[in-house]
Amino acid sequence: MIKPKQLAAALFVIAVTSVVGCSSNSTEHNHMHAAANVSMEPIQVELSWNPEQGKVGGQITFQAEVTQAGEPVNDAREVLFEIVSKNDGTVKLELEGVAAGNGVYEAETAFELEGVYTVTSHVTARTQHSMPSKKLVIAP
Repeated sequence: MIKPKQLAAALFVIAVTSVVGCSSNSTEHNHMHAAANVSMEPIQVELSWNPEQGKVGGQITFQAEVTQAGEPVNDAREVLFEIVSKNDGTVKLELEGVAAGNGVYEAETAFELEGVYTVTSHVTARTQHSMPSKKLVIAP
């Protein structure tokens, strides 16, 4: 004959086991669901700056517009603008991009030396990396 306390203890163990089993299954399901939402469509990065031709001492705002499947990407893990002088490869500058909204990331700086530079935006977002480059001219 089972006593009421033993029955209550047995039901408690069964209930806890069921809840734990469902919880771990739910977590596993959420990971599978998140993985299913990752798009295989490549991220697109449009690199630009304003003004287009800089001047020594003048501010330039760099922008990387990040999209995937035509939609803005507002959750990029890293956006870095790497600027290297074509005249002297030891002259290098790295600027961290800050989210400005609608998939746009920005950074700004001023140049002390005239010359030709290569600007590369390093963007890591949604398990992908893109690094388009363009030439920048800084006039006296």
